[in-house]
Amino acid sequence: MQSRSDAASDSLKLLLIYAAEENRVDENVHMIDATFSAFTTEQRVVSVQEFQPELLTGTDAVVLVGDAKMDLPAPLIKALDGYKGDMIAFGYNADQLRTFKGWDYRGEVELRSLDGHSLTKSISAVQVIPPQGSEIIVSGNSLNETIPFIIKNGRLSYIAATSFATDEKMQISKAMYPILGIDPPDVHPAYLRLEDISPVSDHQLVKETGDYLADRGIPFYMAVIPVYVNNETGEQMRLSANRKLVDVLRHLQDRGGIIIAHGYTHSYRYEETGEGFEFWDDQLNQKITTERTDKLPAPLPSRESFRSQDEFDSFMNEVDLIEKRYIERKHRKAIEDLVDLGLIPLAFEAPHYTMSSTGYGITSDYFTSIFGQVQLSDDNWGVMDAPLFISTPQILSGMTLYPETIGYADPTMADPLQGARESVKQLKEIPGSVVGGFYHPYLGLEYLPEMLELIYSVGPIEWLDLRTEEQIVKTDDILIHQQENGGLKVQSERNYWNRLVERSKEHPLEGALWLMAVVVALFLTAFFIYIASLRVGLKKRLFRERESIG
Repeated sequence: MQSRSDAASDSLKLLLIYAAEENRVDENVHMIDATFSAFTTEQRVVSVQEFQPELLTGTDAVVLVGDAKMDLPAPLIKALDGYKGDMIAFGYNADQLRTFKGWDYRGEVELRSLDGHSLTKSISAVQVIPPQGSEIIVSGNSLNETIPFIIKNGRLSYIAATSFATDEKMQISKAMYPILGIDPPDVHPAYLRLEDISPVSDHQLVKETGDYLADRGIPFYMAVIPVYVNNETGEQMRLSANRKLVDVLRHLQDRGGIIIAHGYTHSYRYEETGEGFEFWDDQLNQKITTERTDKLPAPLPSRESFRSQDEFDSFMNEVDLIEKRYIERKHRKAIEDLVDLGLIPLAFEAPHYTMSSTGYGITSDYFTSIFGQVQLSDDNWGVMDAPLFISTPQILSGMTLYPETIGYADPTMADPLQGARESVKQLKEIPGSVVGGFYHPYLGLEYLPEMLELIYSVGPIEWLDLRTEEQIVKTDDILIHQQENGGLKVQSERNYWNRLVERSKEHPLEGALWLMAVVVALFLTAFFIYIASLRVGLKKRLFRERESIG
């Protein structure tokens, strides 16, 4: 299994140039970047203002993303008009290029369907009449006419919108192969996670679900949370306290189960583990700004609250340092707690998939792979999505993303697998798309066989196995190196003393009790040594007295 789309070219190099409001990479640009990154070996992302002509050197294709209408800089227009490689344009602004001369741009229309599929929500698209002989890959429909949506004409391709809602994402993903001239693969990468395994999980149900998958030769993933937080009392329970569960996880690890670090507590401000967030302040809908959990901090001020950009940047740098210390501590403790128990994490999954872009950068120092979806906004955790392919989006700072694409079994619904069923139906039409989902072990085997049947129904699949790919997970004291040949090296400089000192720092009262116990033990030892020395001295004196009398 390759780390990205099996269809990816061995040498394709792309330059993605975007035009967006306030020069910011928004969710549409993020998703286009993520999707294309699945098919390339090298991809650079720059704004139209950052573009330099030398960036075109060695580039096989240019992706021009017009997420906002604007006048393109003259140097950019000149460079692109002289560019001879492939060009893929999205949305607005392509009509400013002489390269697209002969394409008739007629303004915006509202599309209500794509490729014969009704849209959940109508989208705005640019109506373009391409030159004769162009290939219309996907068409859309407005109220009374058919509109070309994805078009290819020789080295030029055009997508009439930048929106990446579900329906558009499916069509654009499917069109990647003809656009890039890549043969579609025959199989779908697939994986299944056993989700939210924490110190209070039922070890028998975890074993039952894990063994079911292992018995069928399926490499599976176990998203493990090392510490459970009681949301009523704030008390913590460590995984080491549930020895039966630890034994089950080791057993399943030996049978092909792969550990994913699913945060440290999966909670923030004493929210219940598994329900709460951890790397995002969900109450204020903002990045982590304090490690204190006893009171709500102030909301992050807007740029307008500061007298200058420099003043605002200085403030945000301080916030970023707080977030950095918090996330680093959580990652370090999660990895160390797991390794101390003989559980070897090979990847990371953010609780509720939420984390800021700076958080992803910090996380990339600890993990090379991440599972799930990606938060695409630093202002709203609800703006999240994932491409349909294994990819390396720029926002993840080099981490490989294994996307969750089919959801999970939801027992609160009349049909618990309805969402997965609908997703699988769509994924069947997209070659090479990942079939990735998760399952909660507390459900036992009630829905697991049917969920597997759904995954297999997509067509030929290849189960994702991180044990056959290079992975690096590390802290200052631990290095985990999973090699492509299956070899695994784990180096740890931690010992019992390290763990005792660390635990004492986390729990001062417990540390004080241990210190008192040590002092008492030393005192008792000294006392017994003193008594023993007195007895020895007394025996010697009595012996000498007997000798002198005798």
